[in-house]
Amino acid sequence: MTYSLTGMSSLGAINSEDCDKDAQLFQMPMPVSPSADAVLMDLFGALRTIKIKGTYTGSTADISAFIVELDALVNGTQTSKNYHSDKSGVTYAVLVQSARWSAEEGAPTKVDYEIVMIEGNAL
Repeated sequence: MTYSLTGMSSLGAINSEDCDKDAQLFQMPMPVSPSADAVLMDLFGALRTIKIKGTYTGSTADISAFIVELDALVNGTQTSKNYHSDKSGVTYAVLVQSARWSAEEGAPTKVDYEIVMIEGNAL
């Protein structure tokens, strides 16, 4: 299986994948005490953020279609999407927090992009 994200016909070449799973611990240091006496509570649950960066190449029409798909990921009415990571071999349910792309003058058949996703289910 290859890297994939619901709503994208192709992700092109993934250059990097960054995954951060955070416990979001409640932290309360105790006055006039060493750090070993701090109160830590796991109240808020875990949160995973996945960021991928890639390059998509194709004809100018392919690039335009890719940009339309990329922009459509963040539309204000998201439902959960499936993201499959080749690196972990896991398929995550995600919502897309942000999508950005950039192109260089003189390179009409290439676009660099970044997608930031949060693991979870839409309500």
